[in-house]
Amino acid sequence: MIGHAAAALPAGADVPGRITRRPGGVAQNIARALAALSRPVSLLAALGRDPAGDELAASLAAAGIDCKHLHRHDRPTDCYLAIEGPDGALHAAVADCSGLERAGLDLITPLPRARLVLDGNLPAHVLAALLRQPAASVALVPASPEKAARLAPHLSARPLALYLNRHEAEALAGTPFPDAPSAARALLDRGAAEALVTNGPRPAASAGPWGSLALAPPAVAPRSVTGAGDALVAAHLSARADGRDPETALGEALDAAARHISREASP
Repeated sequence: MIGHAAAALPAGADVPGRITRRPGGVAQNIARALAALSRPVSLLAALGRDPAGDELAASLAAAGIDCKHLHRHDRPTDCYLAIEGPDGALHAAVADCSGLERAGLDLITPLPRARLVLDGNLPAHVLAALLRQPAASVALVPASPEKAARLAPHLSARPLALYLNRHEAEALAGTPFPDAPSAARALLDRGAAEALVTNGPRPAASAGPWGSLALAPPAVAPRSVTGAGDALVAAHLSARADGRDPETALGEALDAAARHISREASP
């Protein structure tokens, strides 16, 4: 559920705007975007056996996502409530992930040796168990600065590709960074195999064994930023799977995020 305010939102404000409802969640957003790029993708997720869960499961299948690993439970399907300001920036949000948290290790099924993309909203013990899976590669999306702060111990567990914004990078590293390039290089020093760090309208950076680079994102008129980072992750994963060089992959990822930010929200 996303509320987009038409005016500034001081504490206690009650302002006009619009409210939309759409499928969401970091892993779901990335899976849907990968499927739209004709990538074969499976989703591990927890959904309730309620009308919202049934609707979401049907929507995922219709989008071309393999749903055989979905964990269905008898509680309500989880929900995320976001409030955006007039410029589309996130003002505040509440994530009700009780179904995911209670699912725990029941969420995990035997996995093929594929590319694994992990949502930082996962409970810590589930995340640790998934990091032990025999995946060909693992990408980790912290999801928020609060969630990023608890991920530091996992950087040494195995080679990880990190996708995060500068604030999440600061929480993960426990130190401020002046820009995305310095954040990306610092995460490599702390054990990450690769890092892609965004910084709002300012240059984003990626770093890995090949070195580091920075690119400015396209200038756009923002409508909604919710989910833009997930669009970026999917585009970058797809580009790298196609063998794109790091600069081209970063450019395609920033273009995908810009398209998402500037699109008209669905009713």
